Amino acid sequence: MAGWMVTVAIMKADGGVGHEMYAVAIEDPAQAIDAALKFSAGCAAVVNGSMDGGAVEAAGLRTGEVSRILDDQCDPILGRATRH
Repeated sequence: MAGWMVTVAIMKADGGVGHEMYAVAIEDPAQAIDAALKFSAGCAAVVNGSMDGGAVEAAGLRTGEVSRILDDQCDPILGRATRH
């Protein structure tokens, strides 16, 4: 199983723009972007790079899961993975 690193643009409460990065255990990059946008309620996203099976496993993800790994406040964030 491979996956993607996806950066999502988010609107902050003060009207500014921020970013969050997600590890997404979905092989298709377009589906990975959709999953990250749904998970984050972001407004735009871009794929940063692919993750091989070892990286997906090291992140503790199973097929279809999304995990936020950093944002513009603190990195890395190791939160609970969400299955889509």
